Amino acid sequence: MSHHGPVTPESETRPSTLVAALAGVVATVAYASVALLQILVWNPEAAVPGSAAADVWRAVGEANQGPPNAFVVGVIAMGPLLAVVLLVVYTVTGSSVWNTVAGYLGLLVAGLPGYFVASFGPGMGLADTYGISGGDFAPGGDVLFIVSTMSVIGLVAIFVGAAVRGRLGRIGVPRREIVS
Repeated sequence: MSHHGPVTPESETRPSTLVAALAGVVATVAYASVALLQILVWNPEAAVPGSAAADVWRAVGEANQGPPNAFVVGVIAMGPLLAVVLLVVYTVTGSSVWNTVAGYLGLLVAGLPGYFVASFGPGMGLADTYGISGGDFAPGGDVLFIVSTMSVIGLVAIFVGAAVRGRLGRIGVPRREIVS
């Protein structure tokens, strides 16, 4: 790989930022895929054992309990859409890798309330049609909860690390010693 000009911190962060942003997009799309599969397939099949999701949703519709619709897909699709917007913003502005990682962790945290909003109606439709709980019967919701919780922990670690680096810098510790 040829490189024109001196290697500067700015020229080093762009590839790292792009890699972090691409990883963030992949993670967000995976999260949204699990959420959509959980709502539309895994949960109804676990809630009504022995039935295919299509049959479960047909019965929910026949009972006038509002099977999933475009609202569910629209809410879940907001995550991947925002992930692509962040990719463009972070790479065009030359954001730091840690700011980029923090942005995607925040997006994964926000996925949990998005999942709740998207799954509430279908869960109530299942509950009212089959006389069951409207909660999760399949483990996909647990996976989303774990990912969002780990993302909160990651954000806290990034913020604490930034605060410590900032404090050490203010008391006179040279930056190269902080980073090492």
